[in-house]
Amino acid sequence: MSALLYYHWWGWQKQLSQQWHEEEEQLTTYPSKEEHQQASPKLGGWEFKILRSRRNQFHHPDVLRKVCQEEAQGGWILFEKLDDRRLRFKRPMALREKIKPTPKYDPYRSYYGPRFEWESLLSVILLMMMATLPAYLGYRLVILSQRSAPLSTPAPSAPLRP
Repeated sequence: MSALLYYHWWGWQKQLSQQWHEEEEQLTTYPSKEEHQQASPKLGGWEFKILRSRRNQFHHPDVLRKVCQEEAQGGWILFEKLDDRRLRFKRPMALREKIKPTPKYDPYRSYYGPRFEWESLLSVILLMMMATLPAYLGYRLVILSQRSAPLSTPAPSAPLRP
């Protein structure tokens, strides 16, 4: 039963990943660089990036506002909110040479939030404890039940005679 649920969950994750890829790469079309140059030769087109989060952090308006302010340092403008985990930004290609990465801000970051989450580590530790604790307690129960049971020794037999 557990393997079947895992199989269905894994299939769902794969389907979701394919849907995101299709949404990000195929459904949204943008004008080519040549079209932008004809309209505005100074800009030279747009560049795009997708900012991802491990959790649904972009659902909260305060976090979304903060992210947009941080990205504005690099000249990025919020183009669309794909969902609560992904944001698409755009900026004129002319800003590429003007804005350089600093130790506090990387204009080409594609991930928002901490890379390491304590919840993940605690979940793994809890799962390991849930698996090992019953096994250990079962082992101790068997050992204690063997110690408390009287040892049955066979009655002494007559010595063997040659």
